[in-house]
Amino acid sequence: MTDNDRALPGFAVSFVAESAGQEKIMTDQNRNYDHDEFSNATDSTRKSGHQKVERQQELQASPQVLIVMVTVMIVLAAIGSLIFRGRIAQTRNLEFLKKIQTGIRFHLVKDQAISAVQLEPIDSERELVLFEPATKSRSAMYYKLDKTPAILGENVKEAQLDKDEMNTNIIKISFDSAGASLFADFTANHIGEQLAIVYGDRVISAPVIQSRITGGEAQISGPNIEVILDEIRNAEEHNATATALPEKE
Repeated sequence: MTDNDRALPGFAVSFVAESAGQEKIMTDQNRNYDHDEFSNATDSTRKSGHQKVERQQELQASPQVLIVMVTVMIVLAAIGSLIFRGRIAQTRNLEFLKKIQTGIRFHLVKDQAISAVQLEPIDSERELVLFEPATKSRSAMYYKLDKTPAILGENVKEAQLDKDEMNTNIIKISFDSAGASLFADFTANHIGEQLAIVYGDRVISAPVIQSRITGGEAQISGPNIEVILDEIRNAEEHNATATALPEKE
């Protein structure tokens, strides 16, 4: 065997060993590469999973947020409507009060009859004759009144339309301090006599004074209360029509 022949196996062994080492290195590199690839894939999967969870949470939260927003909008709309209605009601109450203050007054009744002729003679300086419109249950009535009102509408500080136990319209009024004092004194001095409640040029009612009335409050009732309400409605309709008409150039 020559030296060259002897060297070949060593070379082969060395070559094999080196090859094996290279294969091992390559295998380790491949493993590392596979591990990195797996790690990257796992991270991607995790990120994808987190994104899906976040999207699901967003989808679940969106209807809840929408419900809250709709609820808030409904509440705000309701509040706005109440405020608007309150302002309208307040405006109407003020207009109603003004009508009562400018149109109503209270007179002492001196006599009454079914015709004005029956009330003659009339002292025009101290007396006046007004009538109460007919109703379903009674004919028209004429009243001879003290010309000077006992109490004026300007002494009314509050007026409110309401309903009684029979669901018929009534008007509740409250006097200011001066009016309350006048009303108490007048009713105390004229028990058993009639007090005519006059609106415009008509007697709305003429109740008999039963006792001294304190507290500064009174109630107007009876079918002729509609005279007041009709006049107020007509005035409101007239104002609405006048507002709607275009101005003439």
